[in-house]
Amino acid sequence: MYFAIPDTTEISAKQSSNQHAYTLYNIHVNGVHHCSLRYSQLHSFHTELQRFLPNFMIQSQPFPPKKLFSLSSRDIEERRMLLERYLQSVVQQKSLISSPYFNDFFFNAQHETYLNASIDKFIPDRTNFTIYLLDRHEIILENLSSHDTLTKLFETCAEKIQLDLEYFPYFSLFLYASDQNHLNLIRPLFSFECPYISLKQAEKFHANCCLVLKKSYWNVTYDLKLLDNPCTQNLLFLQCQYDIHQSQELDSKDLHKQLIQLRDHQQWKEYILLARTSKFSGYILLRECTVNDLSTDELSRCLLAIGNNDLICYYVNDEHEHSFSKEISFKVTRIRCWKVNWTKSDLNLTFEYLVRKNTLQWVTIHTEQAALVSTCLQSMVDEILKKRMDANILMVDADKKNDQQKKTVGLTTRTKSDLDRLNNNELFDRSAGDEDL
Repeated sequence: MYFAIPDTTEISAKQSSNQHAYTLYNIHVNGVHHCSLRYSQLHSFHTELQRFLPNFMIQSQPFPPKKLFSLSSRDIEERRMLLERYLQSVVQQKSLISSPYFNDFFFNAQHETYLNASIDKFIPDRTNFTIYLLDRHEIILENLSSHDTLTKLFETCAEKIQLDLEYFPYFSLFLYASDQNHLNLIRPLFSFECPYISLKQAEKFHANCCLVLKKSYWNVTYDLKLLDNPCTQNLLFLQCQYDIHQSQELDSKDLHKQLIQLRDHQQWKEYILLARTSKFSGYILLRECTVNDLSTDELSRCLLAIGNNDLICYYVNDEHEHSFSKEISFKVTRIRCWKVNWTKSDLNLTFEYLVRKNTLQWVTIHTEQAALVSTCLQSMVDEILKKRMDANILMVDADKKNDQQKKTVGLTTRTKSDLDRLNNNELFDRSAGDEDL
């Protein structure tokens, strides 16, 4: 996720409750205003993080120091930039953003900002939430607190549909916009935000916003773990049906005919297995995109497909809207870094890509959903790292077991996992012929 402080708000002494003027720093998350905080509040946040997680704070940017005298406009701008760099360095560390203090601080900050934004704002103590599935089936959660966290809301929804605890990690809640009887993904909900407020704020920019429960992973092999449970199988079927619908004009007609037959005969498991053979299964498709062509550096219209640890640009054929002149795949494991850029006239995501050995090139994708692309990239990287860490834990456990078995042997021998680590000490798995970063 991308934290930014694009601007500030000056509060005069007349507007202030304590008759003192001060500056609010407007914090945006992935391009959307989340909260507005004073320097003193952010300083307290920094102090508490140092107290709770001192080892992780060593890697963060320095927090801008206090000043004895009133700040000039230039001083305020300099402090804004330094605070932005500080927050961006903090959110790059998984242990910090997943800490209870981080989540509580920004949850409360969003709540306070929303209430202070206008005297007309009102948050009811109790409310009903409507959670949608991808087929627009409604799950009504009655008489919940409007201050409930994402975790509380998700657990209540899971209990309502009888989703077993062991399957919780595979699903989450997302913000969607309804457009012409189709649900379009806006972004996932984060654990540091209030779902009630985030939904209200999203309604300012998107018509017919709603909360949707769907799968939250990229690794398609996880699908096989969900096939035999009735609840997860139903959720997976709805996901596959949604994916097939969004790529309807791109897949073969024969595939769609077979899927319709399986659906009509209520052969859900067979439907899921066949749907997974679609080229776009498990992908998020963004249609209104342009990308700089690596060979000509000219901008070209494209369909952007995100999934399977890839960003795939399908260059649109200008003569035939639903056909492509070529495609270029960018592997996530070869992206060195990326950044979302907001200007008054453009929104884009740029990333530095390992084109070939020792050759990096910048690629820019222009899309209104650049923040969503960034979030997808981060979640794919997190999933790859988790898979690698789990594999390392298994290797360590296997080595311990082998060491115990060899205690009576005089000479130390290399285990298979020892040799694997010596021969392949990489952060990410390599595919044939790849030079991953």
